Amino acid sequence: MDVASIAQVVSAVGTVGLTVLFGFQLRAFHRQVLVNRDTLNEMREARVSHERPQVLVTAEYRHGTLVEVVISNIGRGDAKNVTFEFSAPIESSVSYRRDSEVVPLSELPHFRDGLNFLAAGAEITSVWDYHANLVPLLREMELQEGITVTSRYDDLTGEPYETTWTINPLLIPGGLYATETGTLDG
Repeated sequence: MDVASIAQVVSAVGTVGLTVLFGFQLRAFHRQVLVNRDTLNEMREARVSHERPQVLVTAEYRHGTLVEVVISNIGRGDAKNVTFEFSAPIESSVSYRRDSEVVPLSELPHFRDGLNFLAAGAEITSVWDYHANLVPLLREMELQEGITVTSRYDDLTGEPYETTWTINPLLIPGGLYATETGTLDG
């Protein structure tokens, strides 16, 4: 074999080797593109979830022993078409009386009919009852596990969301609340 033939064989082997190496690099590049795409999708999902609305219904103890039910949008996005579903009526010691004309809290228009719009950071507060009146009532109604509230709503683009929350004033003892004068009940 002469030098020219050897050079041609070496050149052919080198070309095949470079082609194989290029194939491996192309495959590695493709994998990196997929990883980058997944990373970008995760970042986009995180941004969208961070900017979405999140509507909660909670029981708050803001004024001594008074229990309030608070609808709040703790997300950064506005919510529209907000509706609520309750596992049991939110009765108070006044509404639970047989001859009472007071409706359960869950029958108030903003709960019964829902809300057209709830801005980010907005709250709607409704007085439920005094803790001392509520505890025996919830026990009588056999609601020791609380009341589950499901809120359904859309963001401004129409993407639907649902949040389920349990409100249960029985979990916090009433003697731990400060009264209006600043002293502890008990």
